[in-house]
Amino acid sequence: EAHKLDHSLYALPGPSTAALSNRSCTAESTAEAGKSNQEEENTHFQVLLDVVQFRPEDIIIQTFEGWLLIKAQHGPRMDEHGFISRSFTRQYKLPDGVENKDLSALFCHDGILVVEMKNSVG
Repeated sequence: EAHKLDHSLYALPGPSTAALSNRSCTAESTAEAGKSNQEEENTHFQVLLDVVQFRPEDIIIQTFEGWLLIKAQHGPRMDEHGFISRSFTRQYKLPDGVENKDLSALFCHDGILVVEMKNSVG
């Protein structure tokens, strides 16, 4: 099951949008995700990120001056050893020709976040 990430609450100057992708998560794309995987093709830019420890509402996706920023943070939660809180920030330089307006994000049921941006040339 995929969840739409609502990024209208978070803003950096410039475009920052995310829409739910029409395609579903496939075993092929999620099995290769590992911790973080970045893929560039002539037609799109794609990032696969393991965010299994986070909920969709914990994740912020932004674009700013040619960079894609993915942040996640959750407050203290109980686990088998006590309380734990986690956070991370990942930054990816966007290739030339990638349009911010074509950003889509898909949160897969197995904890893989798929972020894609289309190339305006492709």
